[in-house]
This record gives sequence, structure tokens and C-alpha cells, in this order.
Amino acid sequence: MLTIHDLSFGYGQSLVIDNLSWELEPGSVHGLVGMNGAGKTTLFKLISGSLKFSAGSISAKPEPFKFSDCGFMETQTLFYPMLTGMEYLKIFQLKNSKFNIEEWNQVFRLPLNDVIDNYSTGMQKKLSLMGIIALNRQFLVLDEPFNGLDFESVRLTRKILRKLAENGQTIIVSSHIPETLTTLCDTLSMISKGKIEFKIREEEFSRFENLADNMLENEVLPEI
Repeated sequence: MLTIHDLSFGYGQSLVIDNLSWELEPGSVHGLVGMNGAGKTTLFKLISGSLKFSAGSISAKPEPFKFSDCGFMETQTLFYPMLTGMEYLKIFQLKNSKFNIEEWNQVFRLPLNDVIDNYSTGMQKKLSLMGIIALNRQFLVLDEPFNGLDFESVRLTRKILRKLAENGQTIIVSSHIPETLTTLCDTLSMISKGKIEFKIREEEFSRFENLADNMLENEVLPEI
């Protein structure tokens, strides 16, 4: 179990994450949905250790939580453009010698001998995901992993993430479009103004739209 308790983070006087609490069961895929600016990316950076929270705690059971147990895939990965895909993955393989690049690439089907600068956005996204998988971390934190992927690549990524969860890893995935997550996740949570507003399980996903609409009703909207 990954437990986030009363987490806070801000810039100056502006809180981006505001006393946020969230519990995530192991061996599951957890979706995080929110509008742009709701705090999704900031929260993921706090979980992965890319940012340092000002208050609160992150813990795990049965083993204590360590940032080194997290693999974080950002929305847009920065590559050295003249590296080949193979050279990029070999860097990650140094952390996990058991990772079989050729075997995994039978799934991803990337031109690993080409330089990354020649890759499409979707190909770069798949290469980034392969690198994160190679690390073999207990927690995979993926920020908007479906951005830039075509239909078949989305289906492939979903299948891979489900398999990783079945093998015991905890997957945390964000999107601002809930429909991309409902066929993948075991739970869906909504973040707004730096707080988790609600968390529902797969059997309750049909309620998601109503719950989100109820939240929007509390927002001040202009007359139309």
C-alpha cells in the first residue's frame, strides 16, 4: 500500500498541492484525472522525488517507501537526439542487467538502430516507456503516457501496463481525459486545486461523469 498523507507543496504563497491524501493499493493501475493546472504533474514529481514537498508524508507497506523505488515518465522526455534507441536503452540496462532489450522490442517494434531525432512523437513515447520498464521499479508513475500515441499504440500500452500490474507493480497514470483510463485502471481519482476530490473503483466508473459534473456545479461560471 502506498499512502500519501497531508502532502503540501507550493511556490511562494501559492499552494499547488494542498494537504493532499491518497491511498493506492499494490499490484493495481490507478488513474489520476484532472484539468490542466489541477496539480497532476506536480503531484507525480513529489511522489518520484523530483520535487521536495513542504509538509506531509509518503509511506509504503510492507516495505518502507524510497524514492528510488519509483520510475517516473514525464509527459515529454528529453532525449539526446543523436543517440540511437539502442544506446538509450543500454543506459537503463546498466541498472537492470536482466532487462532483455531485443525481447521487449519484439513487443514495441522500434527501429532501435536509428537515431532518436528521427523518431516520431509516438515512437519517442514508446522508447521512454521501455526505459522506465527496464528500471524494474515497484512504482511506475506515468504522466500523460497516451499523448501522441496512435490507436494501436494506446492498446499496446494498456496491455503492457495491465501485465506489469498483474506481476505486482503499482502503476499510477494521469490524463485530463478520463475515457483514456476507464478501460485500463482499477481505480480513478479526481484532482482539483491540489486535492484529491474523490476516488472510485472500476465497478463505479459509470458514476465518474456525474461526480465530475457535481464538482463543476460548484465552480462560478459566466452566464451563457
